[in-house]
Amino acid sequence: MKSFKNFLLIIPVLSLLVCCIFCPITTQAAGLYSKYSVLIDADSGRILSGSNETTAVSMASTTKIMTLIIALENCDKNFVATTSAYAASMPDVQLNAVTGEQFIINDLYYSLMLESHNDTAVAIAEHIGGSVKGFAKLMNQKAAELGCNKTHFVTPNGLDSDKHYTTAYELCLIADYALKNSGFRKIITTPSYSFSNISGSKQYSVNNKDAFLTQYNGAIGVKTGFTRKAGYCFCGAAKRKNTTLISAVLACGWPPNKTYKWKDTKKLMDYGFNNFTKVNFKPENKNVKIFVKGGQSPYTYVKLKDNSCKLMLSSSDTVTYKIKLPRTLDAPVSKNSIIGYVKLFINNKLYHQTPLRTENSVKAVDINYIRYILIHTLCGIS
Repeated sequence: MKSFKNFLLIIPVLSLLVCCIFCPITTQAAGLYSKYSVLIDADSGRILSGSNETTAVSMASTTKIMTLIIALENCDKNFVATTSAYAASMPDVQLNAVTGEQFIINDLYYSLMLESHNDTAVAIAEHIGGSVKGFAKLMNQKAAELGCNKTHFVTPNGLDSDKHYTTAYELCLIADYALKNSGFRKIITTPSYSFSNISGSKQYSVNNKDAFLTQYNGAIGVKTGFTRKAGYCFCGAAKRKNTTLISAVLACGWPPNKTYKWKDTKKLMDYGFNNFTKVNFKPENKNVKIFVKGGQSPYTYVKLKDNSCKLMLSSSDTVTYKIKLPRTLDAPVSKNSIIGYVKLFINNKLYHQTPLRTENSVKAVDINYIRYILIHTLCGIS
């Protein structure tokens, strides 16, 4: 990454502008098989490459990312789950547990993520949500909390349904949230796992089907998926040094093109690691005084605190950092009032904003204040 210079401009409305200028090059990974794809920086959430990334589509078993994080957050790992007849009736891929068979739910998490068993997903959902419908409600609540407004869950396993969908971008947001859970990360990176049912009458062994883990330097996971409607899908993550990237490829080919999802994911990751660099962006730290009309004090102050951040930037990016404040305020002014914003733009699009608040209050001039000033002036009191 070439070094850049900061330029500070002061315009009449006390708007401060800091710019970093780069020379344009390509801004998107090319030659992908997937119809819907995205690559984001995990730290900032910035989209580094995207194609139809905000289109809502089927996501198959990548659904189970949300299934696992809901389970981890809402259930003790030693809880005993019983396989219902409905769970046992799920189509392949299956653990092939029989009706009434019981398991420690933590063991089922490995079945869920390593082999993507559909019966396991329903068994987990029924015992946490009371039913598949109840569990889907928890999934949708979490999606809303994460700002995933184009995501809706119907099942815990991702079987095709017209009302079951997400976007490539929102799938990455869900994965980003899940990856912050150490238990989640442990499960998805486990190569193989063995367990038995509660009675000990049957032994099970599951193996991780995520080939990306062994094919790419720094790979973390996350989850594969396939249905006839969704095609091959994959949400992946990789970390190198201080950078974690998350990608999603949806509708990435149909049989026999099972390897397309790995090729696309590696291409996206290479694009991110090779074309972007993490840059520390730090504006000037200073105090600004704002004139107050009709105030007992002529000024209030705004402290431009440390708004530094780390951004993944390429040589094609233009970054604009603006701090806008009014020239004057009318009294009274309350302490901690929001009177402006620090706004960060990348390529002229608003990326992030932080409110600016007054450091002190200023009362309005009133009769008591005027009397006080007159007395002190006439008596020569300083």
